[in-house]
Amino acid sequence: MATSRDRLGTLEAEGSSGRQGYSGVEVVLSSDPATPAPLCPHGPTLLFVKVNQGKEETRRFYACSACRDRKDCNFFLWEDEKLSGARLAAREAHNRSCQPPLSRSQCVERYSQFYMEDSFCHYNMFNHHFFDGKAALEVCKTFLQEDKGEGVIMVTDPPFGGLVEPLAVTFKKLIAMWKEGHSQDNSQKELPIFWIFPYFFESRICQFFPSFCMLDYQVDYDNHALYKHGKTGRKQSPVRIFTNIPPNKIILPIEEGYRFCPLCQRYVSLENQHCEHCNSCTSKDGRKWNHCFLCKKCVKPSWIHCSICNHCALPDHSCKGPKDGCFICGELDHKRSACPNISTSKKVNKAVRKQKQRKSNKMKMETTKGQSMNHTSATRKKKRRERTHQYLCS
Repeated sequence: MATSRDRLGTLEAEGSSGRQGYSGVEVVLSSDPATPAPLCPHGPTLLFVKVNQGKEETRRFYACSACRDRKDCNFFLWEDEKLSGARLAAREAHNRSCQPPLSRSQCVERYSQFYMEDSFCHYNMFNHHFFDGKAALEVCKTFLQEDKGEGVIMVTDPPFGGLVEPLAVTFKKLIAMWKEGHSQDNSQKELPIFWIFPYFFESRICQFFPSFCMLDYQVDYDNHALYKHGKTGRKQSPVRIFTNIPPNKIILPIEEGYRFCPLCQRYVSLENQHCEHCNSCTSKDGRKWNHCFLCKKCVKPSWIHCSICNHCALPDHSCKGPKDGCFICGELDHKRSACPNISTSKKVNKAVRKQKQRKSNKMKMETTKGQSMNHTSATRKKKRRERTHQYLCS
């Protein structure tokens, strides 16, 4: 099992995925209701595909939406795999017997001191699944639409190992439920959201929610070694708050080391200095960043400009390492899965594979032919030696 620090490094790499050289598993967001996903104990599963640079997508499969460790939920099904009635019945029985802990009655017992019974639901945010069915869905919908949605704010602090894509899809469904209670005149209003997540997922979150911005407030967890201020290792939490509320309306505590930048019109940490070239306070990790005139942006203080890569990176980085953008077309505004050239890429990859196969077959034939010729030549030499030996002995 990876350590917490290793896991944090993995998360940061995943936050920057969709890069050249990237390989891993991506979620496939299906919008076809005619093909519902199979169920596991945590509700509808998600469709995944393993991707590698320069290779076609491999066989797609369904897996649990909530658990990334097969030890927690071992559901696995190929997309094109057909199951018998007996196996489907066995799976349904397994799902019923392996429901996640903390039932609605347990929620009621735990939170009844503070909330009424109709104020919470047992819910999987990775697939928008209510474990208590339509009754729980109606409780949520009623809550969101009460007083035409006035005064509702969504605060979400999902597990940092969760994928951004399914979370964003779920949040959009909750937003749609909230909007159902509005009149046509207020259809442009947005549900206020605070999404707590590591700062290195900023680009992916803003890809789904362009109106979001990242606050400079560092979210600390007292019971977590990495997500808090410390004297050793990481000296600040990498967790931030993403919101669609204008940042100039959010006041951060001065006594905790935040100041108001009149140029940016928002609160930032004391270490985050305004860059006159970028015209913003650019730091994202609590340190003062440096402006690179070649990259035309501010970068981390530990980075230097590499003349080979022509961009800033760590001094000991590999020049063959990942680069920002889609590794199919090289554009920076989308991931590989959303690339308009993906079908063309598949054809090119297929043609390349065929060409490699032909070359391999040709080499095998030449090798076989060469071995055959060598064998014939060796046989002739052996016969000549035998005739010479017979002549000398006669």
